[in-house]
Amino acid sequence: MEKQFRNVEYLDKGGFGTIYKAIWLESGQEREVALKCLNNLNENNLGENLNDILNEWDCHEKCLESIRIINLHGFTKKRGTSNYMMVIDYANEGNLRGNLTKVIEKDWNQRLFMLHEIISGLKEMHKQNLIHCERPQIIENTPQCYVDLMKKCWNEDPLKRPSTLEVEYIIGHWIYRPTEIIKYLGVWNYNTYSSIDTKTSEELKSNIIEFINAPIDNNNLAVEPHPQACYTSRLLDFTSKELSECLDCLINNDIKTSDNKTNEN
Repeated sequence: MEKQFRNVEYLDKGGFGTIYKAIWLESGQEREVALKCLNNLNENNLGENLNDILNEWDCHEKCLESIRIINLHGFTKKRGTSNYMMVIDYANEGNLRGNLTKVIEKDWNQRLFMLHEIISGLKEMHKQNLIHCERPQIIENTPQCYVDLMKKCWNEDPLKRPSTLEVEYIIGHWIYRPTEIIKYLGVWNYNTYSSIDTKTSEELKSNIIEFINAPIDNNNLAVEPHPQACYTSRLLDFTSKELSECLDCLINNDIKTSDNKTNEN
């Protein structure tokens, strides 16, 4: 199958493998893709690790209803070696961490819009009972209403954490008018939200003012990984219940925005 790829270029290397960029000749069409050469999946240990890879692929496929999640097309074999490669969509703007210097130049409304896009992808993952285990540091000058929302998502009792739909709804309130966000989310059971006034509430006004007044500070940007977080892709043991509940199924190039692609377990 590798003969279907041309202009293969080295991009990066991580704990999971080596990443290449290539042009995929698919059904007479040219498609830009990323190839992830898997360090520990080859002919010699195929039986040992194949189930892990297939489980991850199955989890990934279940999340593809969202256009915010990078598509995993399949596997191919690296020419001249016994190693296999994953064929995934190519994110032409790189991953989110690599774009933080661009993100900090944006105002809070633009940041919230990006967050809203990310949450749309996470919502599909959570529908499949796939979760994150990453807790970023809270950066100085972050609006208090945003800090409060972060801490709610970190509640020790999972039942007290807001759902991704609720978080998407809250962020949407900070960007759009309430009636617009209800329509955007496709919440047709309007009675569920009948208590929401079409006029902006005082709390919402206060939150929006916080974002407007929040300084865009480059000095406090956390560019180093949190000591308790793992940002390097890796194979997981899916036979472990604890690890399967903490599945990290977002990989380096896994966030799409509506125009340009930019990457969440």
